[in-house]
Amino acid sequence: EFMDKSGTKLRPYPKFNFSKDDSFKNDPMGKTAWYSPETKEVTLITEGRHPKDILRSAAHELIHHAQNLAGKMSSENLAKLADPQYAQKNESLNELEKEAYLLGNIKMREWEDGYK
Repeated sequence: EFMDKSGTKLRPYPKFNFSKDDSFKNDPMGKTAWYSPETKEVTLITEGRHPKDILRSAAHELIHHAQNLAGKMSSENLAKLADPQYAQKNESLNELEKEAYLLGNIKMREWEDGYK
């Protein structure tokens, strides 16, 4: 609700999936969350993670959801997401990632500052 009220258009809200898959613990570069533009679902790995870290991942993925709703994720670009280096090889996907890191972290900080 905070992100939605602060101007990040998220409706309809994505479905959230919570996974206890702990295989990432042995892989420092393993995934901790992802967004599926086709199904409008966010998956968060929760096992063994600090709650604040999980919230940061959720904020990042919510920005991807907002990008999708705004039409920023073209079908051509979505096909490129299967490549592990999609953000390095595709300038527009790189920009979407930068925006998600920046805005996700800023929104998380704003929410946290108001929560304390």
